[in-house]
Amino acid sequence: MSLKPRLLFLTLLLLACTLPSAAMANEQRSVRSLLEIRQDNVVMQEWDLSCGAATLTTLLNYQHGDLVTEKEVATALMNRDIYIDNPLLVQIREGFSLFDLKRYVDQRGYKGVGLGRLKFDDLVARAPILVPINTSGYNHFVIFRGVLGNRVLLADPAWGNRTMTRDQFDKAWIEFGRIGRVGFVVESKDNVIASQSPGLLKPTSKDFPVLY
Repeated sequence: MSLKPRLLFLTLLLLACTLPSAAMANEQRSVRSLLEIRQDNVVMQEWDLSCGAATLTTLLNYQHGDLVTEKEVATALMNRDIYIDNPLLVQIREGFSLFDLKRYVDQRGYKGVGLGRLKFDDLVARAPILVPINTSGYNHFVIFRGVLGNRVLLADPAWGNRTMTRDQFDKAWIEFGRIGRVGFVVESKDNVIASQSPGLLKPTSKDFPVLY
């Protein structure tokens, strides 16, 4: 093989080796982009039992513009004699309670309101609202952001923005005996006009088609 054909062969071989890498790079950029979309305006939970802290942090950060971290919220939620004396209690209870969340936001000057006997339309009217669901046998806190047609948009600290059908959500939304289905809202501080809050959890139609 002469020098020129050999160089041409080596050049083509080099291109053949680099093309998959370029494709992989484009794929990685695409995956990262989808991940960013999925996690947009959602605080992802760092620990197995911190979904309550993460959802509350999401509400404070993106609905009220109160920039706290999940770690700060979780630490404050743990700062009770009952948990200090028995740190495993959170694990036994499988996380924090709505009463824990209310105590924290009230201390920060908000008004945490736990609501019972809710219907689906109540969630739509109150959104964004924190709700307990059960999926795959596990209790979990998510934020109900809104509904479009037959799909519900949730801010899930274990996944990011996700949708499910109304029927799927209805089956997952936990019902507690006499108090029925519950939700938790964080109302603005007295000196803050609601319209001044960023309100970034209010969904738009573009949030629904791609986030499953």
